[in-house]
Amino acid sequence: MFRGPANLNECDLTTETEREQLVRELYGPDAVPEALDGRLLRTREVALLFQVSERAVTDWATKGRIPSVRTPGGHRRYPAHLVRQLLQEARADQRPGTN
Repeated sequence: MFRGPANLNECDLTTETEREQLVRELYGPDAVPEALDGRLLRTREVALLFQVSERAVTDWATKGRIPSVRTPGGHRRYPAHLVRQLLQEARADQRPGTN
């Protein structure tokens, strides 16, 4: 029976490195699509960052308010650097005196 890797963190790093290498092989070092460059976050992770429900994040993606890509299995993934930009914009909008 397959039980998976003993150390999940080690597996994640290997997988991430392999993914980045594959993307660069497919698109070249300078032509990687922005949505595939860097870490991709899961819906749950984005919801935690924005302190909203997973459904809200999915609705934002459907409406084009937050960029996402689809996995072969149909799940959404969100480019971390773009989510970070949106978080910074949201924080700037919430500052006092920025109405």
